[in-house]
Parts: sequence; structure tokens; C-alpha cells
Amino acid sequence: MPKLFALQGPGNCGKSDTLIRLFQALQSKYPSAATRALYSGTKDVAVIMYGVNGLTVGIESQGDPNSRLGQTLPALSAANCDVIFCACRTSGMTVNWVNLLSATYSIHFVAQAYVVSNHSTTNAATALSLMHRAGI
Repeated sequence: MPKLFALQGPGNCGKSDTLIRLFQALQSKYPSAATRALYSGTKDVAVIMYGVNGLTVGIESQGDPNSRLGQTLPALSAANCDVIFCACRTSGMTVNWVNLLSATYSIHFVAQAYVVSNHSTTNAATALSLMHRAGI
């Protein structure tokens, strides 16, 4: 069964930054992977990567209420992503959007570590941990 990893936490705790770092780490580790950007900005991304250890991987870094997450998750599922990484809050509509894919994806909620200082190091470590959990 495909897997969905939802990085969960309150607003402004580093979820989007962690997922952007995850995307960058995957690009470095799998330089021959093809990437299709659904959205690409400086503060958030929505992409599909093909050929990540033989898998199709979707990443959506935007996970706020009233964000595009509600549209991106179905698009990533329709693209037959083997693994999806996304951000979401701890409750409410973003969690509901994630749970809508529970019939076809094994859902894994992962708590985002919140630190006052040295957040770059923590977010990079969390990105690598997500890769490890997904087997990529």
C-alpha cells in the first residue's frame, strides 16, 4: 500500500521548511529523478518526483487551513505517487484532507519538532528521518 507521511504541528513550527529541505535532499540523493512542479516558490513547493529509488514521490509543503493542500493531495494520489509527504496542522480541515486518502494510503502522522534555536539543523534532521521512514 502506498504511504502518506503528514508532518504535523501548529503554525510556524517549521513544517514547510522541513519539507523543502526534504525535496532538496531527494534532489541531491537522486539527481536523475525527473521533477514536475505543481507549484514552486521560495517558501513552499508542490512537486512530483519520478525515479526516486524506483518510486514516484509527491511533496506538498503548504499545510495551512484554506491552503491548496485540499487540491494537491488528490492530484498527488491521481498521479499514483507511491509516497506522499505533506504538512498539516494538529486538527481540523488539514487533518481531514489527509484522512480522505486513508482508503488508498497508509497514513503516518509525524510530529514536527519545535525548537527555539538551531531550527535549520533540526528541520534538516527531520527531513532525513522522513526519507528513512519512507525507505528512500
